[in-house]
Amino acid sequence: MKQLQNKLRIVISTIILITGIKAISFAQDSIVAPVLLDIKYFVSDRQAPYLIVKTKIKKERKFLPVKDITVVVFLNEKSNTSTLGKIITNEKGEGKIIIPVSFKSTWDSSSEFTFKATSEPVGKTEALTAEVVIKKAKLVLDTLNEDGVRSIRITSLEKNGSEWKPVKGVEVKIMVKRLLGDLPIGDEESYTTDSSGQIIAQFKRDSLPGDINGNLVLLAKTEDNDLYGNLLIEKNCKWGKPLQDNNDAFNSRTLWGAHFKTPFWLLGIAYSIIIGVWGIIIFLVVQIFKIKKLGA
Repeated sequence: MKQLQNKLRIVISTIILITGIKAISFAQDSIVAPVLLDIKYFVSDRQAPYLIVKTKIKKERKFLPVKDITVVVFLNEKSNTSTLGKIITNEKGEGKIIIPVSFKSTWDSSSEFTFKATSEPVGKTEALTAEVVIKKAKLVLDTLNEDGVRSIRITSLEKNGSEWKPVKGVEVKIMVKRLLGDLPIGDEESYTTDSSGQIIAQFKRDSLPGDINGNLVLLAKTEDNDLYGNLLIEKNCKWGKPLQDNNDAFNSRTLWGAHFKTPFWLLGIAYSIIIGVWGIIIFLVVQIFKIKKLGA
């Protein structure tokens, strides 16, 4: 009897525990989550610095974009003279603001920036604010070829007053630019700068095809660094295999060949299908005429 009572107590306790967990989970999901505002900073050696403003909301344990939110972004302080621009978030919940040329003198003379964003209230969405502090920094990319070993040297520099000083402990990804996605130059996904602010990584993608001259685009980048944001530098290098302009492949009987160069086996299949279909149609027409003659 006692064993039965103990088993009942265990079953009842389990049911209560499961019910409580589900109730807590339901209560958390039923609470309306606030819209979040985020600012990301990007700078490249090939284009002007810009900001990406994102609006998102957490729903069912996932972050979903929020569109049609108007956001104004300022540099250092909220005033008309420090306004960088205004955006309306798209379907991805994003908007892009390029740093205007009118801020060039301020940009060149400063070592640290504060970006502030304020949104306008829309419906149930209240006004949002966000702020990010960015230190001015850059990456320098050099190629090395010593005793036939190809390497890439990355130097991370931070602006301090009027000088650029090397920075230790910056995580950098070194990649080769490809059409379907950037490819790491070696086995490591990322590298970290040493005490001299440098990284020397061996290039292990010797068999990659380049353009007609064998050029590859090497790149180094930081991703969402807390101090420096997203830095990017690119450089062309003749470390790829030259692209062969092989016109013979288009003049031979292949699937990708030129007009009137269809493979014979494919022609045979196509004509067999055509002859078979027309043969059946002709056979049916002949049978219809025979049936009519019999009926007459």
